[in-house]
Amino acid sequence: MRQVHVLVEGATEERLVQQVLQPELFARDIWVTPVALKTRRAAGRPHDKGGVSRWPKIEHDIRALLRNSAVDTVTTMLDLYGLPSDTPGLSGAPAGDAYARVGHVEEAMARVIDDPRFLPFLVLHETEAWVLAAADELAELVESPRLADVLRSHVTVAGGPELVNDGPDTAPSKRILRAHPAYRKVVDGPDAIELLGLGALRTACPHLDAWLKRLESGSDSRDRSC
Repeated sequence: MRQVHVLVEGATEERLVQQVLQPELFARDIWVTPVALKTRRAAGRPHDKGGVSRWPKIEHDIRALLRNSAVDTVTTMLDLYGLPSDTPGLSGAPAGDAYARVGHVEEAMARVIDDPRFLPFLVLHETEAWVLAAADELAELVESPRLADVLRSHVTVAGGPELVNDGPDTAPSKRILRAHPAYRKVVDGPDAIELLGLGALRTACPHLDAWLKRLESGSDSRDRSC
């Protein structure tokens, strides 16, 4: 069985790996283990500026995981929204096309780490985008039928859950909290996504799907020639 370590920001992402990713990937002979950033913000601190303040802290944790020769792949599951400003490729990322932008940053991260076992993945634009894809399931969980209509409208306008933008007042998490102030990030989000199912989530989120396909195929490092 291939061993994959996923560097995540905190408790929400840990639950997503355990509840949503592990069951399906285990069936494909892949065991994914979430590893929280040692340098993440303390529980309860604002998420608006990301989990860490500087790229070297993220790089340190990635390289520490790569020192374990028993691990086949080290990957990340970090939000593009709120990444430290000194993250490789971020300042020169193309504007406008979200998929081109996130790909540019991921490729830059791969070049800096320069290890064939490293597969960078950044969530467009934060994991709450996946909750938007599970609007019906979240509405059912919190017993608020109107919530589904509100969240679906954001996805429709943007053109997909991964395209809901990352502004400080318009990011997916901010939209969910405005529509349902009692939303519990660590519990409600993963539970709703689990109810939706990974197959449906992958259909709604092509960047997520592309990452999982690479994990499933064992294709880790990106083409560094670009």
